Amino acid sequence: MSVLLAIVFLSLNVGKSGGAIKPVVTFTPNWGNILYDDSVTLTCDVPSTVPEEPRTYHWYKDKRPIPGDQQRRFIFMPSVEDRGDYQCQTIGGDISDPVFLNVTYNHVLLQRPPSAIYEGDPLTLRCHHQRLYDEINTKFYKDDQEIKPSESDSTFHIPNITRSQSGRYKCTKQLQLHYDESNVVELSDESFISVKEIKRRKLVVKTKDFHSRHSGRAQ
Repeated sequence: MSVLLAIVFLSLNVGKSGGAIKPVVTFTPNWGNILYDDSVTLTCDVPSTVPEEPRTYHWYKDKRPIPGDQQRRFIFMPSVEDRGDYQCQTIGGDISDPVFLNVTYNHVLLQRPPSAIYEGDPLTLRCHHQRLYDEINTKFYKDDQEIKPSESDSTFHIPNITRSQSGRYKCTKQLQLHYDESNVVELSDESFISVKEIKRRKLVVKTKDFHSRHSGRAQ
């Protein structure tokens, strides 16, 4: 009987932690940093039991409304001035948490996911370059140690990242101009990857107090 009461007690506490469900902004491609001439699609994902329910959407950049016709998907080719926090909202609904889009003017860019990285997550990094160039060779480094030499693959993948794999990641690319094969340059970019700990919520039940309150019911 005491086990059943413990299950009920746990269910009541979990129920109290519930709240309104916020929409979530996602990027396609799923990178938090892009080059100024890349195209990106921002999607406002709203959890619902009725997927076909019609909605009106509003988009915000740095907490200011984005003018124009608002749809679930917001597609554009950003400039450096479009760097900032993006949020979405439906009529009568909660506003999403901000998601930062970093737009840079670079020839080579080490791309990373837009969201925080937690232990156990898969992590993919991409060594990206401007369309003006052809790629010859790509290499990846962690804390100045080469981790993946490559002739053609511009991505580095970790299936289950650990906190010990936090550090400074860098990629280098040998590139040549489309119209000038003799002009080869090596460029690089780097980013610090911080892997966060998953905080597991623990339910502490004081056995003595629990049994003293419910000993009469367990008869």
